[in-house]
Amino acid sequence: MPPNPQKINDYHPEHYYRGGAKSYVGHTGSSIDQPSKALKAGDHGVPGGENMIRFNDGSIRYFTILEAKRIQTFPDDYPILGSWTEAMRQLGNAVPVRLGHTIAKELIATLKSSNNG
Repeated sequence: MPPNPQKINDYHPEHYYRGGAKSYVGHTGSSIDQPSKALKAGDHGVPGGENMIRFNDGSIRYFTILEAKRIQTFPDDYPILGSWTEAMRQLGNAVPVRLGHTIAKELIATLKSSNNG
């Protein structure tokens, strides 16, 4: 479902349109048909357009907070507080939840096996 151009959204309160995305050489956004670029802390100032999505017709827009949370594998109901800019900073600095979980499981297994050896 495309984001609503207004902050009030019946689908999800963090899925609203943020205007102003621009594309230029080296700042193209993530293709809708490919895995997302890694999110970076920041908003429109990130160098490769990592916080934007590019559609097949060439149009672009910024990711919504909800989309960025899903890219970073956060649950939809995980609270991200503050403005869109602040939310993108938090999400860009975050370790993806599933990645952190996988690393933690392996670390625990390694520590347990080294203590038993």
